[in-house]
Amino acid sequence: MHEHQIIFQDIVEMMKSIERSLIRQQQLPTFDVISLTKRQESILLYIFSAENVTMSDIASYFDISRSAVSQTLNKLEEQDIIVRSINKENRRELNLSLGENGKKLHQEYKRIEEMIVQDYFSKIKIEDLRQVRDIIRELQGMIVKEETQ
Repeated sequence: MHEHQIIFQDIVEMMKSIERSLIRQQQLPTFDVISLTKRQESILLYIFSAENVTMSDIASYFDISRSAVSQTLNKLEEQDIIVRSINKENRRELNLSLGENGKKLHQEYKRIEEMIVQDYFSKIKIEDLRQVRDIIRELQGMIVKEETQ
């Protein structure tokens, strides 16, 4: 096996191991209490990370149909995780905001993120973290460039 492939597999396996360890330590939200599908969880995390997100944004980001987004949002809305409202400036567009359960999940997610930074990332030299970030950014740029060609 080519060394690049071995390193890639090592990185993927290490990231999975980190995720499993954090979940076992109950430092990552599993969303089990509210019972979300993987798609619902992924869309919710996207909503957490983006401001003024629309259904079109979600469909484009995940490369799924607006109908699939709508079905997923229906389930999130039923659980008071998100709230949809008509955009007054463009009545064809819906604004998405967090419902009460969504706000609680978001606060928990932020608390856990801060804990991970404090417990782990803060123990790594900032120069090393910047280097990892820059390498991942370079990889991302190469993949996005290939995707758009």
